[in-house]
Amino acid sequence: MKRANSGKISIRDVAREVGVSITTVSRALNGYSDVSEKTKKKILEAVERLDYAPDANARSMGGKAEKTIALLTSELGKRDENGFLYGFINGMFQQCSDQGCEFMLLVTNAVKQEKLSFAQLCKKKNFNGVVVSGLRTDDPYYKEVLESDLPCALMDMKVSGKHKCSITIDNVRASREAVEYLIRSGHENIGMLNGKKMSDVSGERYGGYVAALLNAKIPLRLDYMRYGDFLEDTAFVQAKKLMEEHPEITALFCASDMMAIGAIRALEELGLRVPEDVSVLGFDDIPIAKYVYKGITTVRQFPIEMGRAGGEAVYKMLMGEPVESELQLPYELVVRGTTAKRR
Repeated sequence: MKRANSGKISIRDVAREVGVSITTVSRALNGYSDVSEKTKKKILEAVERLDYAPDANARSMGGKAEKTIALLTSELGKRDENGFLYGFINGMFQQCSDQGCEFMLLVTNAVKQEKLSFAQLCKKKNFNGVVVSGLRTDDPYYKEVLESDLPCALMDMKVSGKHKCSITIDNVRASREAVEYLIRSGHENIGMLNGKKMSDVSGERYGGYVAALLNAKIPLRLDYMRYGDFLEDTAFVQAKKLMEEHPEITALFCASDMMAIGAIRALEELGLRVPEDVSVLGFDDIPIAKYVYKGITTVRQFPIEMGRAGGEAVYKMLMGEPVESELQLPYELVVRGTTAKRR
């Protein structure tokens, strides 16, 4: 017999009744096979006993998802040359599908952000949670997202507060290990092509570069660093200027593989050989990295897993489950053909 309700029964009440997590209840009700038949039976009995009915935006008989999780990015241009964002989108889409959520892709830029506030965007698109990638600290949405009550997972951005989670690798440590590898290879005059000035991750990767040099008692040269904005063509221009001004540099640490490709083009135009004259080390391990220039030595990230982690974190927040304020994912240094011991 159904029990009379003194108030609206929620999925949290069902989970408490059975003694399982909210995620387990959701997956059982959405027909996922990873919930045992015994547990599923208990959940369905509790649903009947409590007279639980999903709210208006819950999964309907037509198969629409309970929640909509959006990916908000400023990194999608006319061409996704590095493939990293596609991997991230792929992972997040897979995770949303596994959790029975709708996936929404939203592309933004500074002009759009001036015209439509983040709160207005949320109301217009009607999504329940968001994963944010590629915002600069001077973007209008940066502060608005941090102050929003909407469940958010932010990629490579410092964050704190309720319903907020940062998904990242240890960029400082990864960059330090990369530069330490160059130092062990005999390089002391090591330049850096960094990303964007107003990017959290750029500051962290520069911090790792500095830490490696200071730990090895190598003097820090501020004029050895240039900003390439994570773009191949910009990195080409900046690397060429850097090497013309400082021909003593024997290794370049680049904060992305696309900038490493631009740097190698610049070195070749200057008549320098990679890695015989100058070693080049990138970051990300984009799909093309192992095929060009004898393979780019790089710090490998795992974009599909990062996308999955972002989607899962937001879903847990929506379900009222605890989430760490920062989730650090694995990385690894991959040595290929663009680095060598100093002659």
